[in-house]
Amino acid sequence: MHMQTPLSLDAIYEAAFLTDGDFKIVDCNCRAVEVLRALNKDDLVGRKISDFPSDNEPGADFPTYFQERLTAVPFVVVESRFSRHDGSQFWAETVAHRLSENAHLITIRDISARVESFQRAEEANERLRAAIRDRMEFVSNVSHELRTPLTSMSYALTNMLRGICGTLPGKAVEYLERLHVDVKRLMTTVNDLLDLRQMENGTLMLRCHYIPLGRLLAETINALKIQAETKHQTLQLLPYDCERYVYADHHKLERVFFNILSNAVKYTPENGCITARLYEQNGFVKIEVDDNGIGIPAHALPRVSQRYFRVGEHIAGTGLGLSIVREITELHGGTFKVESPVPATQHGTRITISLPVSQSPNTVIVSDSPHFVEDITAKLSPIGHVFQTAALNKTLPEQLATGKTPARILFDGDLPDEQIIDAVCKIQRHPSLSLVPILVLTDKIEPLVKREYAKWRVDIRPKIISPADLCDLVRG
Repeated sequence: MHMQTPLSLDAIYEAAFLTDGDFKIVDCNCRAVEVLRALNKDDLVGRKISDFPSDNEPGADFPTYFQERLTAVPFVVVESRFSRHDGSQFWAETVAHRLSENAHLITIRDISARVESFQRAEEANERLRAAIRDRMEFVSNVSHELRTPLTSMSYALTNMLRGICGTLPGKAVEYLERLHVDVKRLMTTVNDLLDLRQMENGTLMLRCHYIPLGRLLAETINALKIQAETKHQTLQLLPYDCERYVYADHHKLERVFFNILSNAVKYTPENGCITARLYEQNGFVKIEVDDNGIGIPAHALPRVSQRYFRVGEHIAGTGLGLSIVREITELHGGTFKVESPVPATQHGTRITISLPVSQSPNTVIVSDSPHFVEDITAKLSPIGHVFQTAALNKTLPEQLATGKTPARILFDGDLPDEQIIDAVCKIQRHPSLSLVPILVLTDKIEPLVKREYAKWRVDIRPKIISPADLCDLVRG
């Protein structure tokens, strides 16, 4: 046999009210008198709970709101500002329980301290966000100011190294090369900062094309050869079976490779080795860069790609390199991974970039000579393009516009020049073909015809051309 104990409101810590079906106060506890700063219970009994909220959240609609909600759920919680009996206000959490058709239990808890703490935190966060915005705006402005003179310096150094000022002494060339590397490093930092600003604003735009990764990786390695040689390091790209393409932003991807490889050179000691490899796996192109340098401590591995994070006692750099690498890679739908030490070794670091492999670009060869087509496809086999053959006729532009847009159109120069120029005019006036590069291989170019081709931005080269040079031309 169970004995029912009558409800004692004073046993409840929060301010508690017993109301009728219309939410009129029938009884309350001592805590309610204290919280609402009333003289005694008589100041509260007979009043409606809706008399106390001081705003409209839901304010005077408390009874209606509670009645509607309590038909579906056992209790309802509302946060709002309350007015006390003396006119002062506070933030309250009100909980309404439905006891029966004509009885409700209402509890009120003062949450002013929590709300004020949250508001202070929000205000502090807003000040922090404003400070970050101001900082990034300042960095962006300074970076823009730096980029113009650095670009001019880079052009000047390149021209001097090409001999525009005449033959230079060997020592001068050595210093100019070192200076050029430093200017490129500064340009990379400036571009990192500008890209970071655009990433935070959501305004970073990718200008994507078909990119041959092997060639881009080889070019980046060549750009860092001097830097590696000053430390007597071996910097190499291992042979790969065929060219792989991704649909990506050339300049952004170049920055990804430069940041990874320059980091490897920086943190690998003299006489060290940096090795890059390229392969395809499960629909992704993998680029692995291994070094036998100082490695990364285990505790730092999860944070190395966070912005501004740097490792080591002698900290150098901005701490943005790997952050930019990760963010640009993810923008391209790829992944970024750091391992240290290199698997199966006791030293060094491996960084792996995975990018979605793209369909191979297609080159259209326009010729009526099977021998010409066979010779060209043999020479171009290393670049991994898909080759199509087309005849030179009036419907050529329409044929090329159907299906996949060509990456390049290559004309056999033995075809009549007038017909080639007529086809080029139509191709470049076609909306989907106007930007496709056109190459003509020929052994007979008269000045007048050459000027006509130049007017239509056609690249003209001799038929007798080495496979390496032709591959470079077609890859672009």
